[in-house]
Amino acid sequence: MRVRVKLQLTFARRAPGGRNPFTLELAPGGTVADALKAVGISAATPKVIMVNGRVATVRQALNEGDELTVFPPLEGG
Repeated sequence: MRVRVKLQLTFARRAPGGRNPFTLELAPGGTVADALKAVGISAATPKVIMVNGRVATVRQALNEGDELTVFPPLEGG
């Protein structure tokens, strides 16, 4: 299955070939954790995850055509 991935800010350097966003091929039933592993982002790394514009967890299953966005936590105020 194919999902579109957008890596934001400091995670953008992990985009394959510098292409961001990019398409990632995952096995059917793949999760956010599988996608993160494929691009080299550790489960222990603090991050904000969104799937199709909604906050998600690493355990969330992905579907064909989903859009996964990952960015580091933002601070300030």
